[in-house]
Amino acid sequence: MVQDFNPISDTSRIEIVDILRGFALLGVLLANVPFDHTMMEDSHLDVLLSSGFDLFINRKFITLFSMLFGFGFHIQMIRAQNRGVDFTGYFLKRMGLLFLIGTIHCFFLWHGDILMSYAFGGVFLLVVKSWSVRKLTQLAIFFCVFLTGMLFIGNTVLGWQTHNYDVDLIRQFPLAESYVEYISINFQIAPWINFIQDMPVTLVFTFGNMVVGLVLGKLGFFLKPGKLKWLTNGFIILGFSVGLLSSYLFHLVNTERLQLDVSLVWLPFLVIAGMLLQTLGYVAVFIKLGHTPLFKKLFSWFKYVGRTALSNYILQSVFYLLAIFHAIDSYGLYGKIARAETYLLAGLFFALQSFLSDIWLRKHHQGPIEYLWKKMSYGGWFKQIRNA
Repeated sequence: MVQDFNPISDTSRIEIVDILRGFALLGVLLANVPFDHTMMEDSHLDVLLSSGFDLFINRKFITLFSMLFGFGFHIQMIRAQNRGVDFTGYFLKRMGLLFLIGTIHCFFLWHGDILMSYAFGGVFLLVVKSWSVRKLTQLAIFFCVFLTGMLFIGNTVLGWQTHNYDVDLIRQFPLAESYVEYISINFQIAPWINFIQDMPVTLVFTFGNMVVGLVLGKLGFFLKPGKLKWLTNGFIILGFSVGLLSSYLFHLVNTERLQLDVSLVWLPFLVIAGMLLQTLGYVAVFIKLGHTPLFKKLFSWFKYVGRTALSNYILQSVFYLLAIFHAIDSYGLYGKIARAETYLLAGLFFALQSFLSDIWLRKHHQGPIEYLWKKMSYGGWFKQIRNA
């Protein structure tokens, strides 16, 4: 019997996950959009936004994005099992292609790429894919909280993180006056070039979040929310109590009103655990509201960006290059606009992304980069797989 392992159809998609993925991309855009931190934030709005950034945005949305990657892994694995497909071979090819896309993105658009980390972590998801929910939960806590906390303490308190380049390059990067100079600096400061200094904490935390997403998939959290009300309610309560408290402590550290020293060695573990809980609180709120007509009407425009997430993630970096940085002879807004104006611009760009994604999806099933990625992943010797 010949089995086709084709890309997921529109009718098979989980709408709330697409909405969440779009919501995550808005948060990623707000978290990553570059602006000059040396500019005086003298308006009440800028001060408020600075505090709100740490409380509600910083690290939460890339955490959410990573969780959804782990959930997507689970969905693909189940579909492959149902069709008798060699999932391991297929997924390894898929991750290899994603790493290639991430490499191009990292070195030619923006060094803050996360796709290479997903590809790296995705390979290790294959090792634990058959583990029980209990073992996976323990693994997620170990990676997300314990290992991440230990690496953070080592990098900050113990001074493990040193760089072999002049750190002034980071400040020069947004102001590079040519694309050649931009690329040159990008190559020098890219975390994957300075792997030992920059990547361990990112890879550890990202993988832990992926495992959380895999756990949610195994629990049927997005498919059977009615049966897991206790968990949904628990995430909301803990996320908006412990989570927000942890984010406030994180804000105090970021603004140097609280100094990390040996007496506060426990703090990074609390902050990271709270960050995770707050992100799960966001997920739970969307799950809680996801089936109400008003929610669907208000937030359905997130799903267009969510269905074309890879293309829109790359497009956000193009936006930084064309509108914010100085390397291309265009707007070069870095250093010219404050935080509030930067966020407003980012919000308008996200609205444009949603509009363009909606138009695109009226004629196509997926984004252009998704199409190329999946065509290469599903094509060739994966196009038709014969069952034993």
